[in-house]
Amino acid sequence: MRIVIVEDEIKIRTGMAKMIENETDHIIVGLGSNGEEGLEIIQRFKPDLVITDIRMPNLDGLEMLEKMYERKIQAQTIILSGYSEFSYAQKAIRFGVTDYLLKPLAPEDLLMTLDKVVKQMQAEEKENNRYAESQLGEFLFGKMENTTDSAEKIRELCGVELDSKVLIYAGYVGDAPSGYRELVEKELWDIREKYVGFNLYWFYQENIQIYFCVITAIDKGVDFLQIERTFYNRLMIHYQKCNEKPIWAMHYTKADQLKESVWKIREWIPYTLVLKEKGFIQEEDIVSIQKNDFKYPVEIIKDIKRGICSESIEQMRSGLESFYQYMLKLQIEPAEVKGGFIKLYYEILDVLLDFNKPLHDEFKDTNFLKILDAAVSENEVRNAYQDIVKLLLNAKTEREDISNYIIKKAINHIRENYKEGITLEETARKLKITPVYLSTLFNREVGINFSSFLKQFRMSQAKRLLKGSDLKIYEVAKEVGYQDPKYFAKVFKEELGVSPGDYRQES
Repeated sequence: MRIVIVEDEIKIRTGMAKMIENETDHIIVGLGSNGEEGLEIIQRFKPDLVITDIRMPNLDGLEMLEKMYERKIQAQTIILSGYSEFSYAQKAIRFGVTDYLLKPLAPEDLLMTLDKVVKQMQAEEKENNRYAESQLGEFLFGKMENTTDSAEKIRELCGVELDSKVLIYAGYVGDAPSGYRELVEKELWDIREKYVGFNLYWFYQENIQIYFCVITAIDKGVDFLQIERTFYNRLMIHYQKCNEKPIWAMHYTKADQLKESVWKIREWIPYTLVLKEKGFIQEEDIVSIQKNDFKYPVEIIKDIKRGICSESIEQMRSGLESFYQYMLKLQIEPAEVKGGFIKLYYEILDVLLDFNKPLHDEFKDTNFLKILDAAVSENEVRNAYQDIVKLLLNAKTEREDISNYIIKKAINHIRENYKEGITLEETARKLKITPVYLSTLFNREVGINFSSFLKQFRMSQAKRLLKGSDLKIYEVAKEVGYQDPKYFAKVFKEELGVSPGDYRQES
């Protein structure tokens, strides 16, 4: 804290100042011998705390506090008084006095009171910030209209003029590593405390997984460059080489354009799909994009379809990889990038409808479209795409080595009924053979027994649901044929080495 001491007795005044500077981290910014001197010093240095005697010549402590109150000077205050003056000192309560200390002063009482004042200031600061953030958030994201009155209210909350410079950030954390959200909260609190010349407000929009930060300077002409560097060093630099990383956009605006700017900067984040530069996305990056007309890669699609029809895994793999590389090299609107992947998905579905109905149905049951629609980063698009690529290639591989017609029908039966409580006996009855014969065929053709294959198939479906849906774990269990969630979790961990919850978090 920055402290001013106003006391007419020089020994008390200087002794108190030395003790505070020797025993604490607080700073004495001024000493006054009476109320007139004290008021002048207070107006000049704007301290956080004023410690004043109650009885002084020229202008006493009570009169000084009254003038501070009239002039709306904001500071915590501690009154020094003798026991006989205490009832008189209590009159200062209407001026917002923080605490009282009786003379003669005991050092431990002074230090304890200073600690109390610090805690009260911190509590008030948090409360003021919460109120300001609440009102600012309502203005930016709620129903408060962008009128002259609301803009004036924001000016008062942020402590800036309407033409003042404002720095805003938008950070998408949906593809950031585990624990990044907690890091953001911690760092933002630290930045707020470190940069006392700035006001920092932040908001997290859960539905879109984006942080919005609004930074204003308390005094005009303050350099924002250092706070820019701090944001980059604390929240971005360590993640630039990772596949999973946060995406931040940055923009300077004016206070009276704040609401429009926040919505504009939000729209920049998906452009990470076509911007390969590292660092903050800024307006000049968006403007510099040389947008091309989207040309659908017809020849690549033909190769993929031919690979599916000819059962050529290499042709399918090559075509799917070529399509991915083609889409991510284009400089087009992010929505067009997603649209290209969606069109490919339906092209594959059309081929599978005639070629492999069970796999077609499996494709339709995936959450690819939902996951792709929610994807923002290149890594999220890649993961969504890889899910359907793996499903296509792995399904083909499983069919390749199975030549027995009965086993094919058994596997199709599993694919169509795995959500039910199917058994070897029930499947054998469906195929009109004995369970012993089906078991023997299964071990010989597939390499594992019927129950193991069924379990592995269910686990593969469970992994897709855990990664690609918002279903609760017990709902996932039921979707893949397990009525007991605890038993499902046990089987899942035995097969994959991690619990369903940990797998979802890792994914």
